[in-house]
Amino acid sequence: EALMIIANEFAKRIRATRYDDLPPEAVHWAKIGLLDTIGVTIAGSRDDSTRIVSNVITGSSGPSLAFGQDRRVSALDAAQINGTAAHALDFDDCNNTLGGHPSAPILPAIFALADEHGASGKDFIAAYVAGFETECKLSMCVNLYQYTKGWHPTVTVGIFGGTAAACHLLGLDEEKTALALG
Repeated sequence: EALMIIANEFAKRIRATRYDDLPPEAVHWAKIGLLDTIGVTIAGSRDDSTRIVSNVITGSSGPSLAFGQDRRVSALDAAQINGTAAHALDFDDCNNTLGGHPSAPILPAIFALADEHGASGKDFIAAYVAGFETECKLSMCVNLYQYTKGWHPTVTVGIFGGTAAACHLLGLDEEKTALALG
């Protein structure tokens, strides 16, 4: 029950994130994170790890772009390919509160969903900020203790950031967002 109370509180905050309420500085840094991740994803699209993932995903077609390739695939496959590319070279952004790379778990998922469902730029940035904030707030709960035990926050906490951003972009209500976080 306590975990659902926490999930519900996160869901409220995720749903409350609105582009028009974001400070200009937050929008500026969101755009910087977005551009940085696009750059490292395109560069990482040529890495062997990304080629392996992309080659395993054959026959997929859909509306979502596989970065650095001349093909569109399903949203799920694009998120997998682009997520691999985003972190392949390990030059993606870092955040000291998270203790890891915040954008790689978020942006590939919402790029794919934006292609599939359509989204305005403002909705996209608001979703990204909601995911980023979720990662950082959750990281404050687990601190860097998990890192000293061999866990990588980019994965262990990043999944919640990606989930939060996807829920926000899809317009899920608080209840569905809390269930997705659970």
